[in-house]
Amino acid sequence: MNDQKPIDLARPLRIAVGLMLIVVVGVTLLQIILRYFFNAPLVWSEELAKLLIVWIAFIGAAAVCWDGRHLNVDVFFLMLPPRARNLLRYVNALISVGFLAILGWTSVKLVILENMQDLSALPLPAGVVRLAATVGAVLMIAGIVGRIVYVRPMHRQTDPAYGHEDPM
Repeated sequence: MNDQKPIDLARPLRIAVGLMLIVVVGVTLLQIILRYFFNAPLVWSEELAKLLIVWIAFIGAAAVCWDGRHLNVDVFFLMLPPRARNLLRYVNALISVGFLAILGWTSVKLVILENMQDLSALPLPAGVVRLAATVGAVLMIAGIVGRIVYVRPMHRQTDPAYGHEDPM
């Protein structure tokens, strides 16, 4: 048996999400301390926290696509025979990639439109908020395709029973 495990290509995404979460918590705590103890609130902290939370959601979703761990109801999926489950995995991936391609394409248009104005407190174009959807869609597509092409075949080599309950 081959004991080789797939490389976790989503690790940089997980690290980025973790760092962004640390920044959100740190900025929020700093805002609380400055507002209530020193009566000197930060003007930009809430906007930065909201911006980072949007990016956390999309980048985190890409890491979850790589893992195949999105929420799903697998009651009917598990009742299907193995060949039908395998076919459904590919149909599920195709529909997901199609939806994400539409999301990414339409979000590009919104990024361009919103870049004509700036955020209210941060010196950034407003399109940076919508850019999370564009980048996230591309990364999620890469995660889904990478899972099909790289992760699943690698697991099948080491564990023939792998994927029994995995709908993606």
